[in-house]
Order: sequence, then C-alpha cells, then structure tokens
Amino acid sequence: MASRPGVKVTAALVEHPPVEPSFAYRFDAPDRSIVISGDTARSEALVALARGADVLVHESLYVPGIDWLAKQMPQDDPAKLREHMLRSHTPVEEVGRIARDAGVKTLVLSHFVPGDVPGVTDDDWLRGARSVFEGEIVVGKDLMEI
Repeated sequence: MASRPGVKVTAALVEHPPVEPSFAYRFDAPDRSIVISGDTARSEALVALARGADVLVHESLYVPGIDWLAKQMPQDDPAKLREHMLRSHTPVEEVGRIARDAGVKTLVLSHFVPGDVPGVTDDDWLRGARSVFEGEIVVGKDLMEI
C-alpha cells in the first residue's frame, strides 16, 4: 500500500498464469475510488480489493472469439490456446459477477480478448456483463474519459 496526500494506492495479487506476479490496483481519492484489474482470471483478492468501489476497470474475454483467434494463428494448438485463454482471462459474464459481488457502481470493460473479432459489437460485450450486473456498464475505448 502506498499513499500521497489525498490518494491511497492498494495492490492485490491476481491470477494470470503463467505470469507471476500479476497485480490489480485500487486508487482511493477523496471523491472516488477506482480499481484496475490488469490481465487476470477470476480472483477473490480482486473482488475484495474492488468492494464498494465507484469504478471497476476489468479486462474481458469473449469466449466465442477464442475459436476465431485460433484460426488466425494456425501454427498454435487450438486446444492449448483455448485452455490458456480460459485460465488467464475472465469471461465477460464472470466480469459482471465480479462487479456484482464487489458491489461496484460502474463497470468498465477493457482489454478485450480477443480484440477485433469480426461481427462482435459493443452490444455483445454489454450483453455478457449485463446478464449478471445491474449497475452502469461502459465498453471502454482508447483515450476515453469517465
């Protein structure tokens, strides 16, 4: 934990195999709190870190997109790629559960895995998280301000 006048920064270890250590961060300021997940599978440490936060920025995995990604990388073993993705990232529906379980006000979906899947829209990402989280959901974009 670190702090400077008016801001407290807290970190938690999260799961992103094979990368160790991996961290999530919480920034508490007088007027709001923001948690940033980084790459991670579901992590109870992240749920605890995000409890009651105003904003949770969380990476998101679109599971149907894994097959598309595997076709883009024919030299890789599709089953091995799928296993890695599911062990190292968080399906968008599970991201919604994390936001719900942590009681955050706003969920920002980010670091879309895989990105740029043809035919997948912001609504597809929203639908996954919305299936379990009733708070505000934002599909993050580069340089977006919230």
